[in-house]
Amino acid sequence: MQQITAGTRQALLLIAVAWLAPIGSTLFAPVLPHMITHFSTVPHAELLAPIALVTPALFVALLAPMAGILADKVGRRRVLLVALAVYACAGVAPYWIDDLYGIILSRSIVGIAEAGVMTASTALICDYFIGERRAHWLSMQFGSASLVATVCFVLAGILGAYDWRAPFLVYGATALFIPLVFIIIFEPAAVAPEKHRLVREDGAPRLLTRRFIGCLALTLLCGALFYVTPVHISLVLSERGFTDARTLGLASAVGSFGVVAGAAAFRMQSKRSIGALLTVAMAAQALGYAILYLQPTLAYGVAGMFINNIGCGISLPLVLAFTMSRLPDDYRGRASGIWTSMFFIGQFVCPLGVRAVAAASGGMVSAMAVFGGITLLAALLFLAGSVFGRRSLAEPATSGRDIVPVH
Repeated sequence: MQQITAGTRQALLLIAVAWLAPIGSTLFAPVLPHMITHFSTVPHAELLAPIALVTPALFVALLAPMAGILADKVGRRRVLLVALAVYACAGVAPYWIDDLYGIILSRSIVGIAEAGVMTASTALICDYFIGERRAHWLSMQFGSASLVATVCFVLAGILGAYDWRAPFLVYGATALFIPLVFIIIFEPAAVAPEKHRLVREDGAPRLLTRRFIGCLALTLLCGALFYVTPVHISLVLSERGFTDARTLGLASAVGSFGVVAGAAAFRMQSKRSIGALLTVAMAAQALGYAILYLQPTLAYGVAGMFINNIGCGISLPLVLAFTMSRLPDDYRGRASGIWTSMFFIGQFVCPLGVRAVAAASGGMVSAMAVFGGITLLAALLFLAGSVFGRRSLAEPATSGRDIVPVH
């Protein structure tokens, strides 16, 4: 067996492949009102069109664990190649489909493919790299995805001004990833399976340890919080009297750069304990929510979102890196699938939770105070756990070096 070290080419390609998740929703969102108008004669079109928007995320949440099992069985590279082909074909299909239910069906297929793409690409990053390099590339994955989402939102708005179907043509361009993956990505072999093995009393390895389940709970929390300000900042600012669409779009774009800053901060501090990093992440989110609640100006609104997103940019790559750091190699695909599922479930729970909190507290601005309290409490709990000897919170988020054998 030949020993090689995965490098920048593999990492950058896998990061770009993971962009398909934000691309899948942001290309659709700006043309949603036009789509509702086009299908106005279809009963309940105002309900069905948004369902088409979120259908891929639903299927990722449901099917990512199965995609992970498949990746462990037949190989990450095979799953990734097939999923990319299906994604490109199903993604571009609504350009020609003139039936709302047919579009929903095609979006379901996009979600199935997206589950394979996200699971396989994340597992491959964690296969290829460990320690600080894994933290570096995972932080790049989350930070760059936020920028790509902003670019795609603008691109979809420009294309949608000509034809509401035009943004769907961009999905076809994702087929360009297929030859690149075929040439550059290799199937990793199992590395030192006796290392970091999680065992039951009978000696058999297992995945669902208390540590892994705790990481999944953290993923659900951080995944839900990740979408609070990006999805709802326009509603918060609208309550403050800022209703111009271009202003709201610009504010959201500038605020989203906080995710990039947070991901970079995690990369530089990834050797610190997970308890310390989670405390900082939650404290930053709490401060951002406090600014959004207390300060009525547009500039402070953008600043509040930016600071909040710094915390989000720290927390998600941190939790993913920590989750994958002590898993048996032959479980990493399944772990990646389950993690992806929990992240997308958090994405679904987020708007429902925000809507409920806003209804109970008297508006979206008041909801920011509630979420500020939740994240401040979380920061204090993580701080107390770190200070008073919770061993899991004292562990570093990353460790080790990256040497990967290839078949």
